[in-house]
Amino acid sequence: MQTQITYLDNSGFAVKTKRHFLIFDCWAKHPANGKQGLAGGIIVPEELAGKYVTVFVSHAHGDHFNPMIFRWADKIQDIRYVLSDDIPSRAGALMAAPHRSYDLGDMTVETFRSTDEGVAFLTRVDGLSIYHAGDLNWWHWKGEDPWWNEDMARDYKKEIGLLADKQIDIAFIPVDPRLGDSMLLGIEYFMEHVGAKMVVPMHYGSAGAEAAHALRASRVLAPFRGRIVMPLTRGQSIVFEK
Repeated sequence: MQTQITYLDNSGFAVKTKRHFLIFDCWAKHPANGKQGLAGGIIVPEELAGKYVTVFVSHAHGDHFNPMIFRWADKIQDIRYVLSDDIPSRAGALMAAPHRSYDLGDMTVETFRSTDEGVAFLTRVDGLSIYHAGDLNWWHWKGEDPWWNEDMARDYKKEIGLLADKQIDIAFIPVDPRLGDSMLLGIEYFMEHVGAKMVVPMHYGSAGAEAAHALRASRVLAPFRGRIVMPLTRGQSIVFEK
């Protein structure tokens, strides 16, 4: 079974499974010069009118959430929203709290507490297990108080420990070049203690080349390099085969 993954910018991805179309953290608006389809990295609801669509938002930050996603319901009959509960409540949406499990009938959603805001999602659908971290990451900032960075390390390891016994097919993990030499702490720890059949870095913004260079240079990640696939261009699609 092939699963198509399309990069929508920053931490935004569309995942097309056998029967479902999942959208994670899509915040980008349509370009001013007209609509583009998924080939251009933009969701156009007319293209999804006949599909089962589930929209996930991990938290309310502007680089993960844009209220324009709710307008898609005007064009897509079978659409539902799974939103972190730090987002203003939306009628009909599942408002997801950390450390909960939700049975949606044709999929299940398990949540984890972010080390920033909101939640991370572990979704099981069509025989796949898909993890989207949102902003759950090992944020280690230069210049921050040492106690803050120590607490961050502890909190991150605690949450990742809850994933240790999960079998994950696809994982979306932050790699943020703003962290400098610490940008890979999160993904390295994840790969050593959890892992996934395919890992897709995210949250690198316009610094994708810098993030890709760091990933290639990491000795910790060397044994896992064949599992890490990094899209660099908005609208780029990759395929996971199971």
